[in-house]
Amino acid sequence: MSSATTVTVDDHSAIDAALGFYYQSLYGLLLIVKAVEDDAAVCLERLDDVEIALNGRSLLVQLKHSLSKKPSGVSLASVALWKTLKAWIDVLPKVSLDDTRFQLVTVAPLPPSSVLAPLLDEKASRTGLLKLLEAEAQRVVNEHSAAKQNGKRPLPHIERLPGCSAYLALAEVTREKLLSKATIQAAANDIKKIQRDIANALTNFPPDQREAISRRLMEWWDLQIVYSFCAKRERFITTLEVQQRLLEMAGELARDELLADFQFEAPPDDHSPPSMIATQLQLVNCTKSEIRSAQREEWKARSQRHKWMTDRADMAGRIHRYDEYLVQEWRDRHEPMTEQHQSASENEKQAAGLAIFRWSFSQAHQVVDPFAKNWSASYYVRGSYQVLAVEQSVGWHPDYVILLKGCP
Repeated sequence: MSSATTVTVDDHSAIDAALGFYYQSLYGLLLIVKAVEDDAAVCLERLDDVEIALNGRSLLVQLKHSLSKKPSGVSLASVALWKTLKAWIDVLPKVSLDDTRFQLVTVAPLPPSSVLAPLLDEKASRTGLLKLLEAEAQRVVNEHSAAKQNGKRPLPHIERLPGCSAYLALAEVTREKLLSKATIQAAANDIKKIQRDIANALTNFPPDQREAISRRLMEWWDLQIVYSFCAKRERFITTLEVQQRLLEMAGELARDELLADFQFEAPPDDHSPPSMIATQLQLVNCTKSEIRSAQREEWKARSQRHKWMTDRADMAGRIHRYDEYLVQEWRDRHEPMTEQHQSASENEKQAAGLAIFRWSFSQAHQVVDPFAKNWSASYYVRGSYQVLAVEQSVGWHPDYVILLKGCP
């Protein structure tokens, strides 16, 4: 029982740690997406959880994440506060205080009555808070030292002691300057909601596209973070890189989001369908209504193909590749049927060919891959098979190549 309990606790701890790190990654992405400076760049786990460089200055961010319904708030006595201060104090020799800002981001709210409330406003006075921090740090150090001298166990304030000691060791002028550069952002969205924040920040894109683009952006960002840790790329990811990727993804999305322009359209009264449609279908004894339906769908598909190729230069290649795919799907059915009916009667050949046509019209659009991810209109597959039949790239009768020899 104890072993099982230990595994559960360890698993839970590992999940929390993983979510905490992934939250750092997504928060870094949110910062870079919201940045307006062209030279903005983000780095994870270098000088702080998240580091963003803007116009030669740096913002170092400590993140305190939780999925609890009532996450523990940051207070004067909280471990989170003193661990954050310790992290910032440790990094002071590596930065210029004049060019660096510090921020603690927590998903927990910070009541207006909190003694830390001045940190919600970077312009608010820190004078009173400086005195309170010094008094709290001194209390922690004194109580720990007294307990240690008296042999008390466990020793109090073990987790806060390093931060309190480091704070007291700072020169008063350095404390003042550090705190003047520090802020708290409270009640931040947790990892369940941060994708929505990223999507909402993509204001240069239509609202109905933002969620899809944000998902693709997050996938790309995850890979860039991994590469940055593995020295496969620069540690900092720049806003220009993100903007370039956003433009590429918007184009990719546009290529996939195709409208069914002819779903509810009908051929004009003066439309004259290619005679080969009826010729091919008559070989397998199709009904007149089936021929009319095939002619209608051929017109829809041909019109759709023409519009796509007129509107976008990349569509001719895509249409050609999809035609090759449709031909292969047809061939996988037509060739075995042809082999099986080499010695069959004409009536049997017609019936077998008719079944292939009816598959192309009634079933193919349900079983073959769609032209694009969002495409669901049946007329494109149905009609494209008729376009291909007109070109004699496909046929229905087992002997259609021989029977149509000499036909225009």
